[in-house]
Amino acid sequence: METLRYHSIEALRGLSLSELHALWELVPTDRQRAYKAAYEREVRTAGAVGSDELERQVAAELLKRYDEAALVPVGSRWARSPGRVQEAAKQNIVLDAPEDEVKPASGKPSPKVMLAVGLAALVFFGLMFTRLLGGRSSGNVEVTPEVSPSPTPLVSPTPTPLALEAQDDVIQGGDSGREVAYPVNLQVILPNGDAPRVWVVQRRRVQASEWRFDLNPDTASFVNGMSVRPVIGIPWSEENAAFFADIGTGTGFLLTMNTGAVLRFEFDERREVRRSETSIFRQVSPGLVLLLIGETDDDGLPTATRTLVTATYPPEQELSRDGQVIGMNITLEEGSEGESLALGDASVTLQDARLLTDQPDLPADSQYLLFNYDVLAGADALDTTAWRVEFVDAGGQVYTPSSAALTYTDYDALPLEVPALSSLSASVGYIVPDTLQNGRWVITDTAGNGVSFALSFAAAPLDLRYDGVDVRLVSVTYIEGQITTHLRIYNGRAETLHFTQDDIWLALGYAPEPPGPRNPAEGLTPFDLLPEQAVDLTLVWYWGGEPYASMGVGDYRFAIQLTRSN
Repeated sequence: METLRYHSIEALRGLSLSELHALWELVPTDRQRAYKAAYEREVRTAGAVGSDELERQVAAELLKRYDEAALVPVGSRWARSPGRVQEAAKQNIVLDAPEDEVKPASGKPSPKVMLAVGLAALVFFGLMFTRLLGGRSSGNVEVTPEVSPSPTPLVSPTPTPLALEAQDDVIQGGDSGREVAYPVNLQVILPNGDAPRVWVVQRRRVQASEWRFDLNPDTASFVNGMSVRPVIGIPWSEENAAFFADIGTGTGFLLTMNTGAVLRFEFDERREVRRSETSIFRQVSPGLVLLLIGETDDDGLPTATRTLVTATYPPEQELSRDGQVIGMNITLEEGSEGESLALGDASVTLQDARLLTDQPDLPADSQYLLFNYDVLAGADALDTTAWRVEFVDAGGQVYTPSSAALTYTDYDALPLEVPALSSLSASVGYIVPDTLQNGRWVITDTAGNGVSFALSFAAAPLDLRYDGVDVRLVSVTYIEGQITTHLRIYNGRAETLHFTQDDIWLALGYAPEPPGPRNPAEGLTPFDLLPEQAVDLTLVWYWGGEPYASMGVGDYRFAIQLTRSN
């Protein structure tokens, strides 16, 4: 057997362990590692490590997911394979996707990759029979997918594996823009409890009334510049049209931004609109607009109408600076690392928080933020399903937990229930920008209780006291309302120096060498100065006419005297 071919679940049940292992060996090595990591993460999250019986239950539940909903692991998520991919895998043919008829966008997976995903995922589930039939202990234990335990509730299944498979390339394949923040991922959660539908989002310009978009039904298109009320187009397909028909009251929408922040929206209405209607693009109030675009009639011409879904932005997800949750009667108890705060009848203690960078699975310009904490339940069992565990940065952007971060944490995720009068340690992680300096870790429940832990990750002040670093203030020029300084910094040390906007400052005053207030070099992009490297910096500062100024670069200080010309 040298070719990986489709096997039904019934056929896999009839294979011996050696035959299953032979199939598994046909899966590419990198995909083997990814699937093994996904399985081990499920076992760890379900608390089944070290128990053969619990691990068999986890394997049975995963097989049930595949059998009933075609859910397969894709990175840190579980996703439903599109129907066209399932059919192609069953027939062992290369899939000719409709989008291949036009020039493919950069980063779109090829048909061969799409077929390999389906076949390799099936073999992954076939290998799980070795867990059910073999395991670490001897003896034959008969377990069927009819078992319905509840492991891994914190991993959200997603039904778009192909878009998520190379989502970074898909996102980068869109049009560029000057937006500081823009959406990269859209999740739509129906009220029936099914797995959320996920689209990767590209940025697109509308030029000469033409909306260019990717025909891949798993790739959505965000209209550049629509930041208050984002407008996102979903390519028409039979599956997407059927999904839009199911969207109604109770549907939730999660829009993930490139910064890692997650915006929540709630269903407002669904209706048919004419293609010429432009009111949907008005940016008059916060919200979300989804359009089903690209539908054609029997003659191949664009239809006169298209389906529109609008959603509102609930203000209660916002946190004010004084700890009050806007729109809700919740006041957060404030604390810091190492403190224990009461959350209803329970208490939460933050052990520690740390940043983790330079991991291969991280998106560009991102890092992991990891928390270890203790939870003590009260007299009654603690139901944590209603808890919102989020991180809010200094700018008010909200970050939700990332299941991928659990790979690097000290403890497992928080279980759905904590027994009465018991204490346990848990971990949670987030993907945040690598420029993060401070924020708050916030936990709230539906009963009006909340705790907030203030955190600061600001870098230590730059140490330039030792020999080897030379800082020169080359020139100072000024005009009405503006001072321009020119610096040269030379790093003669053996280690790299990292500069941020807080490492260079200017203070203005009416006496020589004013100590403050210090104005940081706002707008300066953080940079590294390598050994034996020099940099010239030209910085522009606001000037209100003060006659004196002080400038600091690390521990270097410069005194400046200014005179206003008549």
